[in-house]
Amino acid sequence: MAKSVYGKKKTMRNILIVVIAAAMIAAAIFLIVALQKDGAGMNCFQRSRTAVSADNLRATVGEYKVMYDSLTSNYGSVTMSDEQVRNLQEYCAREVLMQKIYEKEAKALGLSLTEEQLAASAKSADDQIASIEKSYANNLIESGSYSKTAMEKQINSFYQRLGMSKNEYRAFMIQSITAADYRQAILDYYKENGSGIDEDALVDYYRKSVEDTMTVENEDGTETSAYSSGMFWNYLQTFKSGYTPMLYVPEGFIYIDYIEIRKETTEEVEEIIRKVNDGEMSFDELMNSEENQDAFKDTLTAPYPIAENDHSQLFTPQEVYTKAAALKTGETDSFIEQAVTDDDGKTTVTGYLFRRAEGNMCYEGDHGVIKIDYFEGIRESAEEQYRLDQWLSDLKFEDAVYAYRGVLK
Repeated sequence: MAKSVYGKKKTMRNILIVVIAAAMIAAAIFLIVALQKDGAGMNCFQRSRTAVSADNLRATVGEYKVMYDSLTSNYGSVTMSDEQVRNLQEYCAREVLMQKIYEKEAKALGLSLTEEQLAASAKSADDQIASIEKSYANNLIESGSYSKTAMEKQINSFYQRLGMSKNEYRAFMIQSITAADYRQAILDYYKENGSGIDEDALVDYYRKSVEDTMTVENEDGTETSAYSSGMFWNYLQTFKSGYTPMLYVPEGFIYIDYIEIRKETTEEVEEIIRKVNDGEMSFDELMNSEENQDAFKDTLTAPYPIAENDHSQLFTPQEVYTKAAALKTGETDSFIEQAVTDDDGKTTVTGYLFRRAEGNMCYEGDHGVIKIDYFEGIRESAEEQYRLDQWLSDLKFEDAVYAYRGVLK
């Protein structure tokens, strides 16, 4: 009996020894893998540290590094100041955190993505990964060194440099893709249900945000105007392509209602101007007609702000501005350019009609911050940024964000 008990104890001891040995081996393997450095010289523990946090969420150094590297991969030959690099670092850290915040805040509103959206995100991630692997295969084929072993080595090396496994990278990419869907779901929700933001608070927030862009701080602490000649209409040109316009009008601008006519002969242009001057056709009728070739009439509601050196996107002849500036409110004038013949022999004559007007864009008079509803989409952008500032009110960047510069040495 004693021998039997002893035998059982011995068996249990042997089992424990095997289990402990297996655990030690597993731990050793884990440490070997965890301590393996990626392309930036970081191990698993370093990559898992917090890079940025806000809204009770965090993004790791590894996630930040992938975001940062993807954005700066082509910046190797670009020289950037320390401040520019810092701004880029913070932007990347904030963006990877926002991916998580969009999902969290959408779900807090009871919003979720459809099965179709989730499937599309997964497919997009898989397609991108397949494209990466295909590029490695093509490089090996072109060099005449392709083999299954060589291919696997290349792919493994890619993920080792990245600091993520294939599955981790796929999950990260899916998160990046679905973040856009969650953001849109949030925008649609507030568009349908109202922003929930107090109107006075929103307008005050918007105005302060714009006012902060109107000046720049000098090294000695003083402030100067951030405006330079051409900015207003250059920004308005990009607004036509989907970017944000300049949201204030500096001092020195005047306002005009504006018509641009193009005909084959000077006589045709002169006849239209005569009809307006003689009252046979009203200025407003012509301005709102198909005859008006003003490129901005579908972008900006007249009257238009112009300045001595800020009108070239609208019209190039300086004499148009000189004549307009000499008018009193309500008075009209015109100018006809010389005929221009293109390479195909087609002649075009451009005529301008303009009327001095009072500005209606800004909150106070002719200058200052432009009203929040003047440009389409600006109110929605202000509302979204207001919410973002609430979510990021406790935003904190860790030192690791600034320590990693990637290709920007």
